[in-house]
Amino acid sequence: MKSPLSLDLKAVTEPDRPAMADRDAMRAHPYWPYLASLGLVGGFSLIGILLNPWLGEGYASLVFVVGVSMVGALYGLMPSLLCALLSSLLFDFFVSEPVFELAISRTTDLAPPVVFALCAVISGLLSGRLRDEATRANRSNQQLASLLSLSRQLQSASSDEAVHSILCESLLAGPGGGIGLYRMTEGRAVPVGQSADGPEWIALAQAAMLWEPEWLEDEHLIGCRLLAGEHCVGAMVVDRTTARARGIGLMLAQGRMAALALERIDLSLRLSEAHAHARTEELKSALLSSVSHDLRSPLTAISASAASLLHFGPQFDRETSRELLDGIVKEAARLNDLTTNLLQMTRLEAGEEGLSWSLLPVGESLRAIMGRVQMHRQTHPMTLHMPAQELLVRTDATLFDLAVTNVLQNAIRYSPAGSPITIACMSDGSWCHIAISDEGHGIPPAEQERVFDRFYRLARDARVPQGSGLGLAIVRGFVQASGGRIKLESPLCDGQGTRITIILPLMEQDQSRLADEDDDEIGANMAPGEIGANMADDAVDRSPGAASMKA
Repeated sequence: MKSPLSLDLKAVTEPDRPAMADRDAMRAHPYWPYLASLGLVGGFSLIGILLNPWLGEGYASLVFVVGVSMVGALYGLMPSLLCALLSSLLFDFFVSEPVFELAISRTTDLAPPVVFALCAVISGLLSGRLRDEATRANRSNQQLASLLSLSRQLQSASSDEAVHSILCESLLAGPGGGIGLYRMTEGRAVPVGQSADGPEWIALAQAAMLWEPEWLEDEHLIGCRLLAGEHCVGAMVVDRTTARARGIGLMLAQGRMAALALERIDLSLRLSEAHAHARTEELKSALLSSVSHDLRSPLTAISASAASLLHFGPQFDRETSRELLDGIVKEAARLNDLTTNLLQMTRLEAGEEGLSWSLLPVGESLRAIMGRVQMHRQTHPMTLHMPAQELLVRTDATLFDLAVTNVLQNAIRYSPAGSPITIACMSDGSWCHIAISDEGHGIPPAEQERVFDRFYRLARDARVPQGSGLGLAIVRGFVQASGGRIKLESPLCDGQGTRITIILPLMEQDQSRLADEDDDEIGANMAPGEIGANMADDAVDRSPGAASMKA
């Protein structure tokens, strides 16, 4: 028993395609309507002749009229007139008295041919008009479907070149063939994509954009002005052959759709520029706010300490004076760090033009950076792990120094005093990995996506000095400009610690002459440690619970 939802499926075979093709070819023959008309009218004439003894001459003539009318309805005016003449002859010979004789001896003998001819004319004209209307309706449907397809494609176009490519496909002209799209730039028509750039095409496109008529034409080309509302966004030029084949009306409709697409692209570009401008203004405001605050703090401290020493210096003991001088030195160093970060951020925003590329030995540079940082801040023991063979990278030496220094200063600033900081440098295929690890508190996972943003500061203990919010932004900008990646991991152990790994491409050259260099562990109060760095290939790879240090 079948369920209520069961379906009975039956395979339906397609008609024999060769037989259908032969039949369509036969119907396409120019003599086919006449042959079919003769057969049809012959059949109805035979029926009228056979029914004449029972129907009489008057009613039998109606059978002939039906045949002629059917021929006119099916095959048009000319075949129906031919069949009307043939039917009148057959009617006069086989039905009209005297039979088997062609003679027009009475006035009534003229009625059959006149009536048959009138039926042929009326049915032929009506059928022709219906076929014309059907042809026009079919053409309109095809044009509507073409415009609908073009509209769907233009909705996804994101550039002028994409619009031109879609128009070429829609007009069946081929890229750069019979259609060109042009935009006005500095008072001159400029071809889009593979549009023709011949003088005739350019001149007609420019004239179409400047003159009032919606379309212009010359001996070989037709130009269409692309209007979006009252604003001209460009011009479309099509060769006359393509335009006439597709229809001027269809070409103008497609041009209006292209104009809307171009206007949408222009508006999208303006919106992007507006967003970029708003973002720039926002960054400028943040920069001014940050810089004014960060400059004011060290300047105020320096000014207060210097004024105290100037006015009350003789009254201070040696230790108090030393503390004030030490404060001046630290605030001056902080001010120097801020101005350095600002200047280097400007270089990064200038792109490759603002960078100075050179071949840099990583180990030697890391030793120099670590020694300089320890000279000013001796609160954390540092350990450096280097391979036996020196690693060379091609990068900007100043920005490399600043990036590593920023990460080290973050580790010092946000780690408990006396906790170790480890620097590990190693090669991994064609990449150089520089991992800097600390035992600080890290940051919550929710903050991980923003630690590399400019001017972003984490909410820290008020007793911990805040940075400018540019340190890690400079690190990321430097790494990306050098064709590298940056990786962040936290926590490392027992919910503590952060590791930032800078990954730069190695130089491919013979480094065997450097293979005998010693791998000394450098740093004040250096303690041996193992770095279990898990190197990833992401541009910024953050493990769950990752945390970072922010300058």
